[in-house]
Order: sequence, then C-alpha cells, then structure tokens
Amino acid sequence: MKILKKYISIIIVTYNSREHIEACINSINKQKYPENYIVEIVIVENLSTDGTYDFIREKFPSLKIVKNSENNGYGNGNNLGAKNANGEYLVIINPDTIVEEGWLEKLIEPLTENKKLITTPKVLIYDGSKINACGLIIHFTGLGFTRGFRSEKKLFSEIEYVNGIFGCCFAIKKEDFKYLGGFDENIFMYGEDVDLSYRAHLNGFKIQFIPSAIVKHDYDLIVPAEKIYHLEKGRYLILKKYMTAKDLILLLPSLIMAEALAFGYSLKFGPKGLKYKFKAIKDGLPAKVTKMNCNTFNRDNFFRSLDTKIPLDQLSYSKLDETFKIIANEFFELNWKLFLILNFNN
Repeated sequence: MKILKKYISIIIVTYNSREHIEACINSINKQKYPENYIVEIVIVENLSTDGTYDFIREKFPSLKIVKNSENNGYGNGNNLGAKNANGEYLVIINPDTIVEEGWLEKLIEPLTENKKLITTPKVLIYDGSKINACGLIIHFTGLGFTRGFRSEKKLFSEIEYVNGIFGCCFAIKKEDFKYLGGFDENIFMYGEDVDLSYRAHLNGFKIQFIPSAIVKHDYDLIVPAEKIYHLEKGRYLILKKYMTAKDLILLLPSLIMAEALAFGYSLKFGPKGLKYKFKAIKDGLPAKVTKMNCNTFNRDNFFRSLDTKIPLDQLSYSKLDETFKIIANEFFELNWKLFLILNFNN
C-alpha cells in the first residue's frame, strides 16, 4: 500500500528575533517526523535591525528565506510566507518558541481527516512550568484573551473545540488559509488572530485545541502603552467588519462597558496610555473596512461562537479591578441574552 506524502510548510516571521530564532529552528529540525512528512521551514524576514537575516543565512543556509521589502506587520509577513510555501498544510509559529516531540503530527493529522478545521496546540511559557494559552477567549466586544493563562500545565488535557486561534502557533490547510483570505493586513500586529478566528467561525470552520501538541513560548502578559494602540485599533476594525449597524446599536451598552475597561487600563500609564488609546480611536473608527456578509444561519453560528465573559485574572492589578470585571461580566451576559432574543428570537 502506497503511503501518501504530506507536504508541510512551517512559516516563521522574524523581526529582531536573533535572540530566539536559533533555538526555535533547532527544536523544529531535531524532531523525527513520520517518513511520509515532507517538511520545509519558510522564514519571512521583516527588516530586522539586529542581524537576524544575516545570522539565519549563515547558520541555516539551506532554509528558504523571504526577505520582505518593507515591514507591513505580522499578518502581512505570514501571508507572504503562505504565498511562498510549497506545502499543502501550513503551520504558523512565532520565532520565540521551541517545540516538543510529536507537536507537528498532532496538529496535522486532524486536518487530514476533517474539512474546515484549524488546530491549535497547548502553548506553555518558555520554561514549561505553566500554560501560556490553550487557544483564545474571543469576546463579542472584540476583546481577546489567552485561554488558561498561568494555569497548571497538567490542566486543559482534553481535545476540544475552542473559539479562538492563538496566533503564536496554529495549523491549517493552505487552501483553507487562502479561502479565508489569510490575515487581514490592515491589522499591523495584535488582534490578527482574533480577526481570523471571527472569519473562520463565520465560514463554518471549527478550531480544535490539541493538548498533546506542546509548544513553549517566551511570553508574559505585558501590555505596554504602545501595544494599547494596536490592540484597540484592531478591535475597532474587527467590530466594523463583522457587526451591522443594528448589531452595534443593540450591543452599545456592552461596547461602552468595554470602552470603560480599556480606558481604565490605559489610565494606568497616565497621559501616555491615554494618548495611544485616543490615537486608536482616531485611526480605527473612521478607517474603511470590507464588511463581512453572511446569511442568517452563518450569523447565528458566528455569534454563538463568541464568549460573553472576560477572565478576571488577566490584566487585573487589584481587587477593585476584579470587582469591576465581575460587574462587567454580569452586564455583558444580560446585554448578550437580549441581543440574541432580538436577533434570533431565542
């Protein structure tokens, strides 16, 4: 019996990644993959200034390196990588990661057996002691949170469907990535995984969390003032893309609550935080977007895929923060139930 070859492209977008890229590539290369796996690594170099490009060329001369003509963000880099990939399966992974034995097969095999599926691994923090993310929590106000952050690594041990892709690492068929339109390049960084998750659900895809596929990520939950700009601008673009005017009006109480949470966090950075928050409003709200059209069935499926509560333990710095989020979650839940009744009669 002839065993079919599986062609897989691992895409890594680098930007000032000299510190991590060697460990990342070595961890991928040292794996013993199934005999029928043909694996290539595609590096997209986004104009690093720390010598990343020259280092990769010298250390890994056999790798395919695409040098971007300009840095148009993480999503653009991955889209360029997909265009230059030979594989029928794509694995998007950050350069500040290392992978464990069996990670690739665990992500790829479900894709061979199912249509309209995206897989995402269990991502641990770099020392492997705690969970970084088991997919994302995608809130209906456009907010995104890492699922399971800082939980014990033994938790989240079952294969299950989740509503968000963690952009650090996921796998998808190349034809599906193309069908979904890839990453939205209007989102420079942060939030592109939330947008792709929205679009996946809108098109009937499922996102499967694979706990036995282990990736370690040099990550901590730090949102500096500058990052607020990208996160909030991306959130505005996402809401404009996927919500009708009626949706936005019905969800206005929750959107105002989300704004209060965002402003409250921005205030922690004083004038600098508010500066970036207002800049996000100025650049995001008037920006032109391509509206996502869908029929009634897809709308129902899409909205029911979203979360209604935000985690209490992320970006909370006091009991007052947590208390406000508890109140906000009750508010979100009530508004969401009313929204579903008015939209779908149940």
